[in-house]
Amino acid sequence: MTRRFVLNETSYFGAGSREAIAEEVARKGLKKALIVTDSSLVKFGVVAKVSEVLDKAGVPFEIFDDILSIISLE
Repeated sequence: MTRRFVLNETSYFGAGSREAIAEEVARKGLKKALIVTDSSLVKFGVVAKVSEVLDKAGVPFEIFDDILSIISLE
């Protein structure tokens, strides 16, 4: 069975981009969000800023934070 998965169809960046998430979800008629991140972004509160926008808009979401970050200090 073939499945279609579209990534990064719409990207926002810059001041006010977080608030655009709720508008984009509503415009596309989406029902739920998946936040894929690493544990450091959870630890430092970045994910909370995104999840607050989704909460205010009434959009249910799941967080997957088991992504490995590779940081080179060289």
